[in-house]
Amino acid sequence: MKKIWHFAMLVVQRFHLDGSGKTAASLTYTSLLAIVPLIALGLSIISAFPAFAQISASFKQFLLQNMVPDTAGRMIRGYMLQFSQNAGKLTLIGTLALGVTALMLMQTIEHALNGIWHVRRKRPWAQRFLIYWAVLTLGPMLIGASLYAASYLAGLALGLGRDTSTLHVLGLQLTPALLTVSALAMLYLTVPNRYVPAAHAWIGGTVGGLCFEGMKLLFSGYISHFPSYTMVYGAFAALPLFLLWIYLSWITVLTGATIAATLPYFHNPQLAHDTSAGSLFHTALLTLERLARAQLQGETVTLRQLAGATQANWDVLEHALDHLTDLHWVLRSGKGWALAMRPDDIPIRQLFDTLVFQPHAHSCTLDDLVRQPQLNLTDWIRQRSH
Repeated sequence: MKKIWHFAMLVVQRFHLDGSGKTAASLTYTSLLAIVPLIALGLSIISAFPAFAQISASFKQFLLQNMVPDTAGRMIRGYMLQFSQNAGKLTLIGTLALGVTALMLMQTIEHALNGIWHVRRKRPWAQRFLIYWAVLTLGPMLIGASLYAASYLAGLALGLGRDTSTLHVLGLQLTPALLTVSALAMLYLTVPNRYVPAAHAWIGGTVGGLCFEGMKLLFSGYISHFPSYTMVYGAFAALPLFLLWIYLSWITVLTGATIAATLPYFHNPQLAHDTSAGSLFHTALLTLERLARAQLQGETVTLRQLAGATQANWDVLEHALDHLTDLHWVLRSGKGWALAMRPDDIPIRQLFDTLVFQPHAHSCTLDDLVRQPQLNLTDWIRQRSH
């Protein structure tokens, strides 16, 4: 229990240091602009295939149930679907503009998740576009297909005159929550440009999905039993509630992502704070040692194996691999890593200069300090003046 408490405090600290609250506000603004294009693209893609008519209806029902709680969003949900259906009448240029807006939201989401995982290296544009397009096309189809399958099985059971057991009813009620958990897990698994263990992604998705469902119940209860907000906003009450709902939804998504990103430190929380330059050099050196041993055996090493061998902060390990890749000393090989040259051709001094001292950024080289171990500030100033 104590370990769980320390981990929770680490998650809260990381959430705060990463500025996830501000990120959620930024995503709320972007979502407000892009939500109609996203719905329009999803519906237009599904509607392009007549065989998916039932799936399209299920996807619309999913939007109606999950866009905003019932008591607050009937008007907004109706307008959203109306706008998205009218978007199908746009010209090619208008459709491209909607697509660009939707891609901008996907780019903002990727930037936010990369920030939570402390990713420094972005994907090439071609890979990013393929991921965005896969999410925009496969996401609505998978949601619609899953809901259609659930409703079909329920109707089949009732049509055959069978008594629907409590377990079946519970399973059908849990379908939206399972979809939310699955969507979040896939988001954490595929969008960050970082290796994310599947177990960590699913744990983060499960916590995020359960929090989302709990938040939906609390939000619905609040606006049902405390309708005082209508006295202030009147007919416009749905708009601030909609903005608040989007903001809280993004807070939930980013909380699940923070949990998934922090899970590597569950058993060793102090590693999360070990980000000094010395630790980067030491991690890179141990990484090269492990890869050199693997090269002798003709094997590759996975990131999880490297993390176990170096006992390092995962962010530091990824940073070290980025530097070693830039030096062309290591490379990806399948699902693992390997040396790109013989160990005899890798100078440790160059590694130290690159990760710790960086002599190109200083007027005093490491050789000067080695030759003059007693160099004081006055002597250093005198040498610089000559």
